[in-house]
Amino acid sequence: MTDEGFERAVREHRNRVHSHAVWLLRDGEEARDVSQEALVRLWRHRSDVPDAAARSWLLRTTHRLCLDRHRRTAARPEVAEDDSQEAQRADPAPDPERAAASSRLGGVLAGALERLAPRDRAIVLLREVEDLPYDEIAEALGIPLGTVKAALHRARERLRVTLLRAGVHP
Repeated sequence: MTDEGFERAVREHRNRVHSHAVWLLRDGEEARDVSQEALVRLWRHRSDVPDAAARSWLLRTTHRLCLDRHRRTAARPEVAEDDSQEAQRADPAPDPERAAASSRLGGVLAGALERLAPRDRAIVLLREVEDLPYDEIAEALGIPLGTVKAALHRARERLRVTLLRAGVHP
């Protein structure tokens, strides 16, 4: 990867890398650190990473860094709600009733996602939020394509059951 390719990769993918880290870590400050580390590693390994592979390389590196952070901080108390709010997408609501319903759904969905294993949560987010194709998810996470499909199916089913139990009909 050339220096120009690196700059282009940073411009095009830094927000996606940060968003992925926020969703996995549920902590804005930790996510910024991990995002920065992933970009630093891309810079260090730029000669080994083809321009076309930058996105999947960054997502795979971010995912692994998040898993490492998660393992190191597993015993740490829950993250303050303000940090997890950063991970939720803004949903403009035209009226207070819709805003309340949207907030409740966002909270239920965030809680359901939080209960998924980190790898399964990453698969769901990469597919449903980032809209990545299955093969890119497999490449980004370094797992077989069949594993992505099976894990996504199981995760969707767990999310559906959790939402139904909370009175939300997907």
